[in-house]
Amino acid sequence: MTNVSGFEAGMKDQFFSVAECLFKDEKKMEAVPLYRYVIERETDHNDPTCVLCQYRLFQCLVGISSDGNKEALERFEPFYGRLPEDYRLDALLLMANVCYSLSEWRKVERYGNELHKLSQNMYEKLINEKNVKNLQTERHLVVYYGHGLRIKSFISSLQGRYEEAKKYVYEYSNLGWFEFLDETGKKEVEKFRTWGKGNMYALELKTGNVKVIQEYVDYVEKQNEILPGALNIIESANAFNFYVDEALERLIPKIPPVNSDVTYLDGNQLFQFWYEKSVYSFKRKRFVTGIEELLYALYLAHKMKYYLGFEKCVSLYREYSDYATEQQKWSYKHIVEGVFDS
Repeated sequence: MTNVSGFEAGMKDQFFSVAECLFKDEKKMEAVPLYRYVIERETDHNDPTCVLCQYRLFQCLVGISSDGNKEALERFEPFYGRLPEDYRLDALLLMANVCYSLSEWRKVERYGNELHKLSQNMYEKLINEKNVKNLQTERHLVVYYGHGLRIKSFISSLQGRYEEAKKYVYEYSNLGWFEFLDETGKKEVEKFRTWGKGNMYALELKTGNVKVIQEYVDYVEKQNEILPGALNIIESANAFNFYVDEALERLIPKIPPVNSDVTYLDGNQLFQFWYEKSVYSFKRKRFVTGIEELLYALYLAHKMKYYLGFEKCVSLYREYSDYATEQQKWSYKHIVEGVFDS
């Protein structure tokens, strides 16, 4: 039971309906105050419409800002378990991606495991019912099942369990057995197969196999996975002291400029790439180049309000500040003082 009058209930329903239309038309910022209106006037936080508004608000507010993403996530987390199962699949996938951008690996693991388990349970339920038409998901069920395995592979890799990670990669690379595959589903299965090929290359790099670099560069260029590919290469180069100049000469001109509009996920990867690239340059005594690259990372951390990354950059800069040119010292000072707009 709610404590709103019939008039207020009607207004709530009307505002929600308009908000949903705006959301579907990609006018998310315009929908935000309407969703807030419904939430603020609903006293029953278990009300299905109120819970859905909390989810929509989360979807609307996720963006490039690290602080904003964290705040939106923390606000939504108490509610996601009350969503219907099909909506929850989409919510868990988005939550895992946001946590990835925040480097909150335990939460990535948690939501990835929940995504895998829920999609598995829903698949088994649908096998018994022989019906997938009533699912209110944004994508085919196989997408959530596959991404659950991808996240499990990522976490295993992050924790150094590379052989375990490869097993998960093999699983999501071979989803042709999945029932209810229409043309859209078959295309998604093919995407996972392609991603699996690239992630196997990445896992080989993480175990020190330098021989796959050329094939991996060819792969990321063909699949237009330039930024994550470049990041995997530079991280492995720093871990195993690979020489990867030729690979980077091919990829760096194709990654997004530091001042471009990118998603929160790409922004995080772009920051990580330039930070790792500066480390690579410093190891090879290319100090001025390394500082320039570190300034790119510092600017991105400032832009995203990614304070942990910002502190990492400042700490590394101080180690090599004696090599900075006067222009670089000026740039560093102005970024740190927050003169550059985010």
